[in-house]
Amino acid sequence: MEDYTKIANTGNQIVELLKEALVPELLNSPDQIGLCSPEDHGDFAVGVWLYDLKEDTDIQMHDMVEMGQRTLRYPSVYLVLRYMITLYLQSDLKYRAVQEHQIMGRIIQVLRDRAVLDAETFKPLEDASGMNIRIQMHNLSMEEKMRIWTFPNTPYKASLFYTAGPVEIRSARKKEVRRVRDIQYHFTDQENIRSNR
Repeated sequence: MEDYTKIANTGNQIVELLKEALVPELLNSPDQIGLCSPEDHGDFAVGVWLYDLKEDTDIQMHDMVEMGQRTLRYPSVYLVLRYMITLYLQSDLKYRAVQEHQIMGRIIQVLRDRAVLDAETFKPLEDASGMNIRIQMHNLSMEEKMRIWTFPNTPYKASLFYTAGPVEIRSARKKEVRRVRDIQYHFTDQENIRSNR
C-alpha cells in the first residue's frame, strides 16, 4: 500500500464502519453512506466530510529510519484528520427527526465501540496501544461549528465531529549510505612521549 493513500483509507474505513452499523436496521442501502461535502451530498443520507487535517505536533520524528543495510528513509509526518458527519434524510417530515436521532445515536455508539484502527490494514482493533489510529469525538462550541459550516444558502444541520489519528505518511525520500567496514586504531605510548621530551 502506498502511504499517500492513508488519508483516503481512513475515511473509507469510517464509512465502512457506518455501513455495517446502519444497514439494514436504520438505512436501506450501503450506497446511502459516503464521503461528501455538505454542499454536494447528492443522494447520500449520511455524509462523512474531511473538513480539516493538520500535523500531529505531539509526535515529532527527526531520526532517519533504517530500510536495510545501505538505505535510510527520511522521517514520517503524522496527521490528525477532522471529520464532520451530517445526515441528509429525505424521509417523511413526521418521522425524520426521530430517525435522525436514532442514526446519530448508533453512529456515536459504533465509533466509540470501534474506536481503534490498525495503522496498516485500517481494520478495527480491540487494543489501543502503539501508533494505531484512534477515532474520538471532537467537542466544538456552536460558534466553532458555525465557522466550519460556511455553505451559502444551506441551513446548518446538527452534525457529529470526530478526529482520527495519528495517520502516518511515510516519506518517499531515501538516502543511500555506506556502512563502516574497517576501523583502524592507532595507539601511542604516553610514557615514551613524556620521556622523549
